[in-house]
Amino acid sequence: MQQLDFSGWSLYTGPSFLKNIISDPNCPWVVGQWDGINKDTSAAEIKNDIEARILFFIDAFKKILPKFKTINRHFVVPEFYFRCKQGPYPYIKVDGLNYPFEYIKLRIQTELQKIIPKDSNTYTIAIGSVLTSNIADYSSFLSSSMVTQRMNELNAVLATGNKTMLNHTAKTSWFRNLSHVDKNYKDSNDLTALNNFMKLCRANPLCTVRNRGVYYQFNQQLSGGVATYVYEKQYESTVDLTMGVYDPNNKITHGGMLTEWMANYPSYSTLKGDKQIDKFSTNARFTPALVGNYDVGVEICLDHRLQRLRRTVDMTVANGADANNYPIIRQLIPSGGMQIIDYSVATDKASAIFNADGCDKIYVVYGDESTVILNGQAGIFTGITCGVFNKSIQSKWIGKDGNTYYSHSQLAFPTQASVLDGYNNALYLNNKKAITNEGTAQKPFNIITDSFKQSLIKLGITTDLFAATTGELHYYEPF
Repeated sequence: MQQLDFSGWSLYTGPSFLKNIISDPNCPWVVGQWDGINKDTSAAEIKNDIEARILFFIDAFKKILPKFKTINRHFVVPEFYFRCKQGPYPYIKVDGLNYPFEYIKLRIQTELQKIIPKDSNTYTIAIGSVLTSNIADYSSFLSSSMVTQRMNELNAVLATGNKTMLNHTAKTSWFRNLSHVDKNYKDSNDLTALNNFMKLCRANPLCTVRNRGVYYQFNQQLSGGVATYVYEKQYESTVDLTMGVYDPNNKITHGGMLTEWMANYPSYSTLKGDKQIDKFSTNARFTPALVGNYDVGVEICLDHRLQRLRRTVDMTVANGADANNYPIIRQLIPSGGMQIIDYSVATDKASAIFNADGCDKIYVVYGDESTVILNGQAGIFTGITCGVFNKSIQSKWIGKDGNTYYSHSQLAFPTQASVLDGYNNALYLNNKKAITNEGTAQKPFNIITDSFKQSLIKLGITTDLFAATTGELHYYEPF
C-alpha cells in the first residue's frame, strides 16, 4: 500500500454573478463580485473576514483529520480561498503588528498546532492562495483620477461594439489566459480591441497584487514540530481579478474592487531554477525535511498550464542555477480553473501530482465545453483527461446568485518507467512528457493510480464567505 493519502477541499472560490464582459464565446475577461463578510476595508473588518475564513478552514480540516490512514497526509485548498469583498486584502496591519498574509500564515499555524496529533505522521497542508495588494486606502485609490480615467477608457472601448449586457446570455468562459485552446477561432473585432486595451493596462499597472500561499509540514521530528514554505504565483491570468461590474446604465464600474484593468503581478523570473534558497524565497520548488534528495513543487493554477515546474527539471548549480533541482516527489496544484495537463507534469516516476480546484469542471480536452466529464454532472471519474490518466471527483454547485458553478480534484502518478529530462524552450509543448498511462487509450491503467480510491465527505456547512454556500471534501486513499 502507498504510504500517502490526499484530500482536497472542493469549494467554489470564484466571484458571484459571473459573466463574460462581452458576448463573445472566446472572451477571457469576466465581470463579477467577490463575496466576503467585511463591511469595509478597515483593519477590524478585514480581520473579521480573515478570522471567519480561518475558522471555516479549521472546521473543514477537523472533518478530514480522522479519515487519514497513512503516514503522509495531505490537505490542499483551492486558489482564491483568502480574499475579501474588494478582492485582494489591503496593505494594512490587521492586528497592529502583521499585514494580512503574515497574519494568516501565523494564525493558521497556531490553530493547526492545537488539533494535529503529536504522532509520527507527516501532515502537509497547502492553504490555496491569499490575494493581497500594495494599496492601504482603497477608498482614496478607487476614487482617484487615474482609476477614473482608466475606467472611462475601458467604457469607451466597450462602447465601440454592440454590447447589450443587460441581455447578455452567453455562457461564462473561465479561460486562464488570452490564448484559448481553439486555434481556429477568430476573435471578433470587439474582443481584439478589448484584449489590446488590457495589454496596455497590464503594461502600465496602477497597483500591484500578489497571489501567495503557505505550505505547512507538521512532523514531530521538525524543530517546533512544523516547517513552512511560502509559494507565489508567477503568471497572472485574465480571471485572477474581475473586470468590475455593470451599473444600471450598462457602464462598467469597479464596484469597490481592485480589477484586472488596475493591477498587475510583480515581475518574477525562473531563469535560475525557481528553487527556494532562503527564508525569503517564494519560489515554486523547495526541499522539505524528511524527503531526502527530492523537491516538492507548488504551482498556483495558470503556472501549471504554462509549465512552471516542468521548465526547471534537471537544472543544477553546475549549469548556473541558484540551487540543484532534485526530482519532484510531490506536485501540488491549488487552482481556480485548472486541471492536470500532460505537458506540465513535472513529477518523478511513481510520484504524486494532486490538483484541488475551486472554479471549474474537468475537461477531456482543456477548455472544450463539449468534452466535460460526466456530462457536466457531479461524480467520481477514472480515466484520461488532458492526456493524463487520473482519479477525479467533480462537484457541481448552485450559487446564491442562482448560477451553476463547479469545483474538482484530481490525483495522478507517472509510472515506474516514466523519465523526464531537461526542458528545451524551443520545443515548448513538445518537450518530453511524463508517462501516466500503462495501457491503451481505450483501456488505460496505471498500477499506482489504480491503487487509490476516491470518496467524498459532505460538510453540511453554510457560509457567506463564498458564492456557493456548500462544500465537500474529496478524499483519495490507497487500498
